[in-house]
Amino acid sequence: MRPIFNRRGRVVAWNKGVNLFKLNGYHIAVINNNNIYNHSGKHLGTLRNGFFRDHQGGAVAFFKGATNGPLLPITAIPPISPIPAIPPIPAIPSIPPIPPIPSLGWGLNWELFIGR
Repeated sequence: MRPIFNRRGRVVAWNKGVNLFKLNGYHIAVINNNNIYNHSGKHLGTLRNGFFRDHQGGAVAFFKGATNGPLLPITAIPPISPIPAIPPIPAIPSIPPIPPIPSLGWGLNWELFIGR
């Protein structure tokens, strides 16, 4: 699984394919055409150039190697990835809003973004 880092360089979640998981392996969201949706189909934000972005265009989290965003912190060594839970059947996604212009700053923290 691929680690997802927050603005401080700490691992906050995991990615496997189109699925996003909490640190404990619990499924939390899906990626659908660069849009992030929760289990009920609510649009949470976007994924562009390795940055997860909120509805205002602020960077929320990132994959190593992300580009065209804020300066990246030094990343922590990721913990051992968990065994991921079986993802639920995806909900019908809502129509995504028009994406904002990506910001060079940070936006919401990961917990607010993902809704936990």
